Amino acid sequence: MKHDDDAQVHILEMLTLFWLFFMSATFLIRVHVPDAPSVAHDASLEIAGDDAVRFALGLEAVNEGDNRMEELLDGGELDAVCTLLQDSMAVGKEANCWLTQNSGVATPYGRTGTPAGGTVTVHHLVVVDADAWTVTLDVWARGGAA
Repeated sequence: MKHDDDAQVHILEMLTLFWLFFMSATFLIRVHVPDAPSVAHDASLEIAGDDAVRFALGLEAVNEGDNRMEELLDGGELDAVCTLLQDSMAVGKEANCWLTQNSGVATPYGRTGTPAGGTVTVHHLVVVDADAWTVTLDVWARGGAA
């Protein structure tokens, strides 16, 4: 029988590669890698903001118009628009309300507060006659938690 030195070298190479792979995996397992932040917190805030706007758009107008929010925007009752939106926020959520007419500067209306944690911004475009209103809600969880 003839000795095959090349085969022995290949076996040693494979054992060395296996050992390197195993030690690398052991090292990675021991390194503390934090979990990604949950998107559920942001999603609950976004849904709360969307629901508040949809609620205001779903209310019937008192005097004239397609819905209550458009009626208030058309009448220039901007604080009332934001109060309506803020009052219809889900329990445990709060929001600052900003309104912009056409390409104007966003201005806060209604009650303003300081968030205790992270916020999610929700934008909606509402067209009333020839005006395009941008309704923006900065939504946060009361107490800073979802």
